[in-house]
Amino acid sequence: MIKSSKLVNLVLVSSTVLGMVANASMASVNAASNGSTDVTQTSKIANRGGINVITKGATTFEGSNMLEGVKLSNDFSLTSGTLQINYTGTTQYSLTIGEKTKTFVSMPEEFKPLMQKTTADGKTFLDYIEDSSYFYAPNNLGEKKHTYQRSDISYDSATNTLIFQNQVSLNNLLGGETLEAHIFVDLGQAITDLGERIPDAYNHSNYKFQSTVVTDDSLPDWNIIGDAEADGFINWDKLDKGWTIVNQIPTISEPVTDTDTEIIGGNAPAGSTVTIRANSENGPVVGTAIAGANGTYIIKNITKQKAGTVLYAEQTTALGTKGYGKATVVHNNSKPAAPVVDNKKVVWGNQISGKIDIPGDTIQAINGMNGNVYKVEISADGTSFTIDTSQVDKSDLPTNIEITETNGELVSDKTTVLVYQNA
Repeated sequence: MIKSSKLVNLVLVSSTVLGMVANASMASVNAASNGSTDVTQTSKIANRGGINVITKGATTFEGSNMLEGVKLSNDFSLTSGTLQINYTGTTQYSLTIGEKTKTFVSMPEEFKPLMQKTTADGKTFLDYIEDSSYFYAPNNLGEKKHTYQRSDISYDSATNTLIFQNQVSLNNLLGGETLEAHIFVDLGQAITDLGERIPDAYNHSNYKFQSTVVTDDSLPDWNIIGDAEADGFINWDKLDKGWTIVNQIPTISEPVTDTDTEIIGGNAPAGSTVTIRANSENGPVVGTAIAGANGTYIIKNITKQKAGTVLYAEQTTALGTKGYGKATVVHNNSKPAAPVVDNKKVVWGNQISGKIDIPGDTIQAINGMNGNVYKVEISADGTSFTIDTSQVDKSDLPTNIEITETNGELVSDKTTVLVYQNA
């Protein structure tokens, strides 16, 4: 597994008390702080929704190195960072000798897409819970520690809850037994392998966790347990920079006219490849460029695009492809340049071919000697034209054909082509 260069500890709530508490306050944890937050509350022993919650507890955490969330490699291809969940609770009543418990961890809703993904070779989020994770009952009369095995861990997708079989027989007839769960998740590797990013916090301020320890098999009703007790929050609104990057949509600076030979835009991830396509999200590629450090890009030497063409911009990094910024090509109403032709002298019966300055403009061909008008064929993309010289009466040869481009209002200077009979 890929490890972070420093152990990164996230804060997990210990919403673990015995009864409904009227006026219970919410405990909020700031990841930038060091120390622990005691979320102990006065409670009464109760069975809530079929759940025997047996502890009241506190969440402890060490100085966080993860203030900016998981880390990305320079090319965005790898994500690193360890999520550490630490829970400490105290039993509130005596247990049956040999009783075993479960730890329930309700994960943030933002984690749900990641936790429900499966790799091609069958790995799930649970496979990234490290084998150093353990349950500990330091003042138990018997066995004190259990290292979690993969078979001890399950996941309820409906409630987005991790379930850990603690596997230690608790023996304390007086209550007051300390219970700890220490869970380490290679979160960065999970994101990399599963290919699912963690969204920004849905409430734009924090990520919410809940946990509790129980003595039976029923899933907790978090609606009952949650707000009436202590919830814990990681006070970041962005945990995964990759989410931001993969959802950046590049922009196209407007206007783009049908005389432009370059496209300028922005808002692309630094170093990403920006691709411009014509007419649809899967249309032909107009051009590509690499975005600079400030997210801007310039695509040069493009083929002039016909007015009305919709351009689509997408960006690609190792995280994938995202789009689409859009712009519609508009007509440039300035005076067009004189048409450019392949040859200024053409043998009768051959074609005159040339380029149109502004795609979508009209090309006119007139005999400069007698005023006869000839038919011009325009390409489908409006960028080129051809004239069949066999339209010219042989009796008029040699003659000059004057070719102009017009946008309907303004007419270009003329280009003259000599048409002659081959001897």
